[in-house]
Amino acid sequence: MVVFSGCGFERQSNEEASDAEAAQGDPASEVEAMLQESAASWNGGDLDGFMDDYWPSENLTFSGGAGVTRGWENVRTRYLETYWAPDAARDSLRFEEIEVMELGEEHALALGRYVLFQPGEEEVVTATGHFSLVLQRVAGRWEILHDHTSATPEADAPESGGS
Repeated sequence: MVVFSGCGFERQSNEEASDAEAAQGDPASEVEAMLQESAASWNGGDLDGFMDDYWPSENLTFSGGAGVTRGWENVRTRYLETYWAPDAARDSLRFEEIEVMELGEEHALALGRYVLFQPGEEEVVTATGHFSLVLQRVAGRWEILHDHTSATPEADAPESGGS
């Protein structure tokens, strides 16, 4: 296999090509990588980078404790008003316990746990809960069609640290 880069080219071994193709074709790895990049955007204060994983459609749905939010702009507004409000403290985010199940060639279901925390020597977990995502592969990348996120009641949440 030949890989072109800029004006030059570089020959890639068949083994390297097979490894790259295998990683690219593994929905579990792709979705987990997408979620880690999403958390990095969140932690960097980049709401639009975080929202990049959501399907840019009026048919996008988000279900949570406040009900169902429909449409990409409305989901973005929900995050903006809840986590990016001028006086709101935005905690760091990580995803844990990620499981991905293929639902055919172009769809997947992802389950996992989110953790919002204040980093430091003594990490303080401020919120945690579980999520389920319905995803569709669009133009070679995964997009979230539906997000159902439920917070864990405070009594059940861990006090600090991760798993």
